[in-house]
Amino acid sequence: MTERPAELATPMGDGEPFTDGPVVVFIWRNESGWPVEYVSPNVERLFGYTPAELYDADPPYAELVHDDDLWRVIEEVERHSDPTTDRFHHEPYRMVTKGGAVRWVLDYTRILREDGEIVGYTGYIVDITERKTQLEYVNALNATIRSLHRVLIDADSRTEINEGVCEALAELDGFAGAWIGTVDFPSEGIVPAARSGIEASYLDTISLSPDADVPALAARVALGGVTDGEHRVPHPEGEAAWHSAALSRGYRSVFTVPIRHRELVHGALSVYGTEPDTFDPRIREILLELGTLVGYAITAVERRNALYGDGSRELVLEVAIEDDDPLRTLARRLSSPVEVRSVSRRKGDTRRLYCLISDPDPDTAIAAAERVPEIESIEALSDGASPIYGLVTRGTCNASKTTVLGAGFRSMTVSERSCELVVSVRRSRDRRRFLGQARELFGEAELKAERDAAPSERMPWEALLAGTLTDRQRDVLKAAYHAGYFDGNRKRTGGEIADSLGIAQPTFSRHLRAAQRNLLSAIWDGPDVG
Repeated sequence: MTERPAELATPMGDGEPFTDGPVVVFIWRNESGWPVEYVSPNVERLFGYTPAELYDADPPYAELVHDDDLWRVIEEVERHSDPTTDRFHHEPYRMVTKGGAVRWVLDYTRILREDGEIVGYTGYIVDITERKTQLEYVNALNATIRSLHRVLIDADSRTEINEGVCEALAELDGFAGAWIGTVDFPSEGIVPAARSGIEASYLDTISLSPDADVPALAARVALGGVTDGEHRVPHPEGEAAWHSAALSRGYRSVFTVPIRHRELVHGALSVYGTEPDTFDPRIREILLELGTLVGYAITAVERRNALYGDGSRELVLEVAIEDDDPLRTLARRLSSPVEVRSVSRRKGDTRRLYCLISDPDPDTAIAAAERVPEIESIEALSDGASPIYGLVTRGTCNASKTTVLGAGFRSMTVSERSCELVVSVRRSRDRRRFLGQARELFGEAELKAERDAAPSERMPWEALLAGTLTDRQRDVLKAAYHAGYFDGNRKRTGGEIADSLGIAQPTFSRHLRAAQRNLLSAIWDGPDVG
């Protein structure tokens, strides 16, 4: 190049806007190694080389590019250096600083031409190292969460879930450790249930009661109704004991999320970082999602365990009910109790209930229900002295709350004055904890009776259903049965049942076929079937 193009003479125009920040401006000659014709002064701060060193091609720009990325960068330049392209950008690549550190950059390039010939390139190099590192960390965290899905699905107990979550999080770079505390309803405090990477002596320094002068984040989040988590960074001059206790153990930050399933809070998950800025908004969001996932898994495993007849017990509770609960309103209008036999979840905030209403005739029951605003629809599903009705309710009612208890639902009988709930739970389940959860949900709950579920010699159907069907398959199969879909004179079509469930007819058919296939496979493909 014998004469410097005018475009290269004043690359930045008036002034030098790129003296600070993560953007470095380069102008390279179209020669081997891309010698630097111009570079903004902030190059030394970001990459260690002075402008003078780069002007002297010591080194040329190509030698700054990481060896593993150089040939890709060369190929991208050659591919875009055609007569029709004016601008292009590279995929992120790595550069090596004078001190040997590796930085990730984005490169936005404009081609400089003179009489149609390419004489150079102007590039805006953006340092994205921190963003790239954070993205890789988020991806690693997401991968850990995905790997936990199998742990949560296969777990046989709350303990197995808690320990699996803590161990997986503690293995991640940047996390010092994690612990889970569960709500102890009798003491109205938090009890450590599992930990990994967190010293037991540290937990002795924090106050797990919400009434303490400085309650631990776990107590504040689990018992204080905090839904979006809480973040803290210990300070060397912090007055509370936890500040010095955390810093002395290398815990530089903490983020605590609730472990909850809908209305019921099981406890809190506290994760500790090795740096003050470990928990950026995206990582907090992922951990909040994990808290919800763990809450669902705990409810599911307790419900699955409760559905096994052998080794379970039935509890009869009287629970509080709002005066305007739709079923209580219906019972009042009918002067007759309404017994809920089954609850299925629909889209949004609606539930489908299968109810037994004994006394009034169907026309009277339907007319009364149609005058209750929170009951969207009602239909008689069976004939006889005690007909079954399908009700769709909107919003929260006592019956809908039972789905988060983690127990086998037997029935709920709602009268004008009371509400009786019958559930089955595993014999080993802590009764005090369960009653505490019931009081958390309903406001008041009193145990009226307890009876063992007698061992049965027949097929354990509830266990079979729990082990072979998804929640949606079970809901579809139940709705089809109660609606008379399998009767010789089919009372309702698949499309009608699908509408009642709030799903499309093809979706109904797919779930129904899958449910039938899974059940028959479990019955006839079992090891004891001849």
